[in-house]
Amino acid sequence: MNKEFKRGDPRISMRTDVEITAAVREPGLGSVEAMILDLSITGFRMRCLTRLTGEKAVFLKLPLFAALESKVCWHEGDYYGCEFSQALHPAVYNHIITKYPSLQLVD
Repeated sequence: MNKEFKRGDPRISMRTDVEITAAVREPGLGSVEAMILDLSITGFRMRCLTRLTGEKAVFLKLPLFAALESKVCWHEGDYYGCEFSQALHPAVYNHIITKYPSLQLVD
């Protein structure tokens, strides 16, 4: 389900709820598991139980895709908002959101 933009929301592209178990790695460190919770062409929100420094690039590894370089823009507890260094191609974005829809029940 697409989330609507809110007044004052700094995002530059629409985001879609997904549920993707992925790996995240900071340069020089090993990969840790993360759950990608929403995705847009320009970034993603994830839950990661391992604390990331946020001072360096992070590399997101989705199943069957090459690692995507990103930067942490914000974090609250275990939740992180990240921006891709290069925006996803719309066809790649559509493929990912179709393959990994959110499993949350809609009322």
